[in-house]
Amino acid sequence: MKIPILLMIFLWFTGCGNQGWIIANIPLDQEQNTNTVFIEIIDSDSVVHWYHGKIFEQSNYCYKHESFEDIKIK
Repeated sequence: MKIPILLMIFLWFTGCGNQGWIIANIPLDQEQNTNTVFIEIIDSDSVVHWYHGKIFEQSNYCYKHESFEDIKIK
């Protein structure tokens, strides 16, 4: 009974906290990772949009907002 309690305390102090998610010593912070499935576009209002495949200068489906959106290149 003493070993599981010590193991639990050790895992609590080494794996928990404000460090974020870590898998196999690789941090999974959102700022450091890039999205490999969607093309991310940030518009002039700093809103992030996710598109998949080729982007047309017309109606495109945004997977983040789950709707079709018109894109105009400026």
